[in-house]
Amino acid sequence: MKNMFARAFVLAVTFAALASTAAVALPEYPADLFLPSTSCGCHGGLVAQWEQTMHSKALTDPLYLYKLEQANADTDGAIGPFCESCHGAVAMMAGEFATGEFSPQGGEGVTCSLCHQITGREEGRIGNNAIVVEPDGTMRAQFDDAVSSFHPTAYSEFHTSAEFCGSCHNVYHPVNGLDLESTYTEWAASPYADEGITCQDCHMTPGPGVTKPNPGVAAAGGPEREHIYTMTFAGANVGLGDAVLAEERLQAAAKVELETPEIVEGGSTVPAVVRITNIGAGHYLPTGLTDVRRMWLEVVATGPDGQETLIGKREFHTVFSDADGNSPADVWNAVAVESDDRIPPRESVENVWDAAMPAEGPLTISATLYYRSCSEEFAEAAGVEIPTTTMASVTHAVYTSSEEAAAATRAVPGAQSGNGLLLGILIAGLVVIVGILVFFGLRSRTS
Repeated sequence: MKNMFARAFVLAVTFAALASTAAVALPEYPADLFLPSTSCGCHGGLVAQWEQTMHSKALTDPLYLYKLEQANADTDGAIGPFCESCHGAVAMMAGEFATGEFSPQGGEGVTCSLCHQITGREEGRIGNNAIVVEPDGTMRAQFDDAVSSFHPTAYSEFHTSAEFCGSCHNVYHPVNGLDLESTYTEWAASPYADEGITCQDCHMTPGPGVTKPNPGVAAAGGPEREHIYTMTFAGANVGLGDAVLAEERLQAAAKVELETPEIVEGGSTVPAVVRITNIGAGHYLPTGLTDVRRMWLEVVATGPDGQETLIGKREFHTVFSDADGNSPADVWNAVAVESDDRIPPRESVENVWDAAMPAEGPLTISATLYYRSCSEEFAEAAGVEIPTTTMASVTHAVYTSSEEAAAATRAVPGAQSGNGLLLGILIAGLVVIVGILVFFGLRSRTS
C-alpha cells in the first residue's frame, strides 16, 4: 500500500511537471504565416514525394494516435502537447490543438513551409523540437543562388546539417531527461559522422545509402542542379510509408552470416554461429521509438521430413523501467533503460545455437532477420495492418556424411546440366560466328 501511494505521488509530481513543460518553447504564430503543400506547385515532383512520407502523416498516423491516446489517458492529458509539438508544430503554434479545428497547413503535420522557414535551433541539448522558426515567407534551403517570383529565398547551411533532423529525431523525457529516441545521438557517435555523411545524404537521396550527386531540377523552370535532395525521407515504415522505399532500405541495412559444419555425424549436435552486422544504417538498428519497433532474428532447423524447429531467437529493442523498477514501462513513465539490445553502425553481434542432427540428413539451418514497425498486438489495437519485412536471410545444409553431401549435389543436376547445355550452345554459336567471319575474310582477300 505504501508503495502504491509513493508511486501515485511520483506520478502526480511528474505529470504536473509535464503539464508545465511539455508544450515546448514554440512561439505563437497564426497559421496563415505558413502555406499548405498545395501552394507549392512549382515543386510538384518534390511535393508528390513528400505526400508518401510519414512527415505528411505525422498527425494521422494511427500508431501515433493510438499511443497518444494511451499517454493522455495515463497522464490526464499532460503528455499531449509534448508529442504534438513535433508531430504538428504549425497547429501547435497556431493554437489549433486547443480548438480541435485544423487549418489545411496545420493538419499537414511536418509540412513544407514549416521546415523551410526554420532558421536554426535553440542553444543547448539537441532534440525535443527546439527549433527557431521565422515565418516571414522566406523559403530557406541549400542553394545560395535560388531565385523565385513567388517568395523570397535564402541560403541555409542548417538545412544540410544532421542537427536539422536531430531537432525532432532526438527525444528525451521533458522531466527527467532520459533519452527516449536518440537517432541523432547514435549518428553523432558513429563513423558516418566522422566521415561527414549526414542524415540527408542517405534519407534524401535515391536508393539506400549515399547516392550523390543526384542531378535534377528543384523547381519548374529552375536550372539543372548538380545535386538536389529528394523529399522521400525514406525510413523503415513499410506499412504506412512508401513500402517500396522502406523495404529497399531495410534490406540494405543488415547482413546476416551463418557458419555451420558441412558434415556432422547423425545424432550429434550442430553448432550454428549467426553474426548480424549493421552495414547500411548510420544509426542503431533499430532506431526511433525502439520500445515499440521490433527487429528480431529467428534460427530454424528443418529436418529431412520437413519438420521445422526454432533453435534460436534474439530480439533487438529497448526496454524502459519506471520509478518502481517495473518493466516494460511506457515512455512517459520511463526513468531508466533496463536493457538496450540493438546494433550500432558498422558493428556486429554474434550468437551460437545448437541443433540436433538427425540420424540421416540433410538438416537445413536458416537464419532470418525480420522487422516490424510495431508488434502485431499494437497494430491490431490501432486498427491498422503492419507487415513483417524480411531484412536478410541465409541458409546452410548439413549432412551426415560426405557421401550424403555428394548425393545431394548429384540430386540437383538441373541447374548444372542446364548451365552446361547453355554454355555448350554459346560456345558452338561463337565457333560458327568465328568460322563465318574467317570464311568471308579469306574470300575477300582472294577476290
